[in-house]
Amino acid sequence: MKKNVNKSALIKELAAKNPTWKASEIAAQMKKDGTPVSLPLVYQAIRKNGSSKVKSVGKKRGPKPRVAVESAATASSTNDLFTAMQSFVNAAGGLNKAISILTMFQK
Repeated sequence: MKKNVNKSALIKELAAKNPTWKASEIAAQMKKDGTPVSLPLVYQAIRKNGSSKVKSVGKKRGPKPRVAVESAATASSTNDLFTAMQSFVNAAGGLNKAISILTMFQK
């Protein structure tokens, strides 16, 4: 085995010359040339080279759907508003009188 040899660069060169070769074929050729390499190194070098046949398959995640949730503060303020309206109608002397008062303010 040669010292100071960039194995990844040799793998990339060999993969560029023979793009149809599998990783095991590249490793076997490297061993014949006198530079033994492991299969994980070959896979890694090929993947970084962009000529990998393996692509990740999976569902792409998108944004989560928004769900309308009524908070406790909204619920209590709604209840407070309803109570205030009810007391206004009672103080006005009924619903018809409360409506007439509100129409005067509307003009």
